[in-house]
Amino acid sequence: MNSTSKTLEASPSFPVNHGRSIAAIIGIGVGIGAGPALGGVTFALCAWQAKRARNHPGVAPEIVTGSGLMGPTADPPLRVTWLGDSLAAGIGADHVDDTPASLVARMLDRPVELRMLAVPGAKSADVLSEQVPQITGDEDLVVVCVGSNDVASRTRRRDYSRQLDAILASTDGAPTIVLSLPDISMADRIGQPLRWLAGLRAGYFEAARARVARRHDHVASVDIATRPEGISRSVGKEMLCPDRFHPGPLVYRVWAERIAEVGNQLLGIPQPALVPIPVETRRRTR
Repeated sequence: MNSTSKTLEASPSFPVNHGRSIAAIIGIGVGIGAGPALGGVTFALCAWQAKRARNHPGVAPEIVTGSGLMGPTADPPLRVTWLGDSLAAGIGADHVDDTPASLVARMLDRPVELRMLAVPGAKSADVLSEQVPQITGDEDLVVVCVGSNDVASRTRRRDYSRQLDAILASTDGAPTIVLSLPDISMADRIGQPLRWLAGLRAGYFEAARARVARRHDHVASVDIATRPEGISRSVGKEMLCPDRFHPGPLVYRVWAERIAEVGNQLLGIPQPALVPIPVETRRRTR
């Protein structure tokens, strides 16, 4: 039996304050023409919720994201690179082992040389200008997760589409997985009706993401928005991390299983036996 190596080089932890990003959603009404439709009272409520989110950001999760070698040392490793934002980096996980990148690396059933380029807070323009230039061209698999911060900012859909198209074109030499936008309705850090407004905008961006992904033959999409069977909305909320915005370890585990399944298919690797996701959750404390 091959010996197993796990050498993750930790990057600095990133305290995340989404108050300002959430506050930017108040400008979404103008961008989608929903401002007048909301009415004065409702729009004022959204403005108050945005201000409250900005001034009371909640508990900011801190996590170290890692790069390095994982798996049997006797086999040549797969070079897997992650691009994107805090979701790609695994903000909200309790430990580096619980981040989606680490989980996927273990589920690929091959040694993996993991390279984490994702940066919390990154928008599509940031990924294109700062992360894409670091791609080496010898990747075996690339995972891209970007769009949530574009939704929570004044990024125009056509700019997001153009930038995502360029990101995916830059990975043309390697099979690439692009993740859908997450289910923003789970993030109860955002109150209603502001959460509804953000979800509406996210739906438009998700449609744009899917269209762009279909243009590239080397790209496969993975849905991270749909809750797994047996996990209700109320249970799903318990699966958020303490900032009530980012996912917790169980959600990342669900995502990782979906990503690993598609990754194994793209790489021609036999499907490993995945550990079932426990539906029972424990309440997380601050």
